[in-house]
Amino acid sequence: MKTEDVINMIKKRIDCEINIKEIPCGLKKIKRTNIFVNIKREDFRKFMDLLFEIQDYPHFAVISVTDLGEDMELLYHFTIDYGKQNDEKTISLRVKLPKNDLRIETITDLIPGAMISEREIHEMVGVDFIGLEDTRHFFLPENWPEGKYPWRRDETFPSEMLNKLYETWKEDDKDE
Repeated sequence: MKTEDVINMIKKRIDCEINIKEIPCGLKKIKRTNIFVNIKREDFRKFMDLLFEIQDYPHFAVISVTDLGEDMELLYHFTIDYGKQNDEKTISLRVKLPKNDLRIETITDLIPGAMISEREIHEMVGVDFIGLEDTRHFFLPENWPEGKYPWRRDETFPSEMLNKLYETWKEDDKDE
């Protein structure tokens, strides 16, 4: 599908802001199309349904997260026309969530592999993925305190914990 057709389809169905960047890749500097779509949370599921209309099974890469202070920004990275040489298009879907309401629907019913990204973001910044069945920790120990998120800018717990560990290590060194 042509880039213009994808953009027109999105604009026709979703109230959003779209930016397009052509980035030269590889030794031959072949331009790769990157489509950045900014949407409101309430349009998230509608966009996901549309993405599956554009392509039966878009290639999912990862969800990244950025702490913007008052908000968390989720960036969902997909590729359409995956495997079609010089025709692949990256779609990066950007959704902002206010920190006082960090909830968004899971996409694991559409893309089971998204569970890994969703679990990581859940444990590291506290986003609640509605419908995500498995919320066990991936990286943090199971006894990690509830409600403490190490990737958040407003989180002081990790440094407090490290200071306590440092004090413990200093005491252990004295005993030797």
